[in-house]
Amino acid sequence: MPDITLLPVLAKIYGITVEDIITAGEAGQENDIADIMQALNTFMDERTFDKVQCEFKKTKSIRNLRIPLDIFMALNARQKDIILELMLDIDDYAIVIDDIMQYLNMSQRAKLILNVAKNGDYEVLETLIPFTSRTVRTEIVTLLLERRQFDFLEEMLLFLNNEQKQMIIRYFIDNDLDFNILENLLPLFSKAQYGIIAKREQNIRV
Repeated sequence: MPDITLLPVLAKIYGITVEDIITAGEAGQENDIADIMQALNTFMDERTFDKVQCEFKKTKSIRNLRIPLDIFMALNARQKDIILELMLDIDDYAIVIDDIMQYLNMSQRAKLILNVAKNGDYEVLETLIPFTSRTVRTEIVTLLLERRQFDFLEEMLLFLNNEQKQMIIRYFIDNDLDFNILENLLPLFSKAQYGIIAKREQNIRV
């Protein structure tokens, strides 16, 4: 079934009214309902997409974007890739992540979340962690360790598997870091992992 909520979005892009779409223009000609249904079920045509691209390219702040983000529902995968790339260059894009996530595929979500992590938007990233894949979580853990952002690891640890937790332990050992940094996180490691940490600390004292 077509989504009639898309009508206001399309009307705004073409500079016409919803009534114009339903009646096929100011003349008010009768429409074959099948044609309307077909139009609403198709992806955005390239002429319209060019207009959308131009709007994103000239927008400096996402708050000033004149196109409703519901437009994502009318884009195909290739078009979403293009718009997402443009959007990531716009200031304060993170405030609209919740509005577009539902329209993105797994690859696009991963790209968006990793960009948030690289930008250090940890408050936003915290809300996205439950939606990340194992591969993306591993990349984020690697990034956090390289940046020594240990505080945010506490937010992530509940979502990490044993292999990822082992990676954290290995990083601390290889870089001769004090495990006291992870003192609040120790209960979240497995018994075996806790044993490795305890043995390491004991060897240091000796």
